[in-house]
Amino acid sequence: MILVCHTITSLSQALLLWTWQLQTHHQLRGPIPIGNKATKPGCVTWLEMDLRAHMFGAVRNDRDGFVDAFIRELRARPDLFQVVLRSDTAPGRQVEMFGSGASNNQALPAFRERQFEAPPSWRPFPPSVPSSANDEWKITLSAIDVLYVSNDEFTGYLNNKAQSRQAQFFRFKTFPVTYFVILDTVPFRNKSVLARNIAWAALRAGGYAEGEYTVHKYAVAADKLVEKCAMERLEFTPEEMKWKLPRMQDQMS
Repeated sequence: MILVCHTITSLSQALLLWTWQLQTHHQLRGPIPIGNKATKPGCVTWLEMDLRAHMFGAVRNDRDGFVDAFIRELRARPDLFQVVLRSDTAPGRQVEMFGSGASNNQALPAFRERQFEAPPSWRPFPPSVPSSANDEWKITLSAIDVLYVSNDEFTGYLNNKAQSRQAQFFRFKTFPVTYFVILDTVPFRNKSVLARNIAWAALRAGGYAEGEYTVHKYAVAADKLVEKCAMERLEFTPEEMKWKLPRMQDQMS
């Protein structure tokens, strides 16, 4: 992907890899009635859930200008990104978090749920919880859990039980890194939106784009980046043998 193309000049200089959390079916978002007995007459118990897509990866600890700019882009958009950073050199399980949590210095959870009571005929469309509902969320998978938890449903990427999977992602790592988890702010949103927003933040950080995302501006910035990467990696080849790709912006017309 574009983000990799820019940050990996060689495996000894930078590293950025990722994977996705599996998402539940959109229909399970709710609110949906469940079997728990309600305490109010004429009501049933309803369940509402929030599940956010996330991206996991790492960058080298001795950051360059691009990595610093990329993290600034993430920090500047708590409306789009919930972020957890974990350095190899930090003690224990110390992490840095930022996003749209209660103190605006805390990442919203990857998965949370809450229950409330309402009549069985209550059918919200679009889904919305009645004002009388208990708005206290139960966190099932916090942003930090994405790194460290171990249960029947999910194993954190840095959990000891996940060493084989971690080795698969970072088997070439020979230097300290900062791991990151970037979560979407909007629950159940398609993971492609998070990928697009992160790619746009990277393009802005690299000086290839500015302002808010549009399809056309993304295509122009992506073409600039791909052309730069191709020229750097193929500068040793004769001009007539150089590899070229069709431009994204040309394919939009």
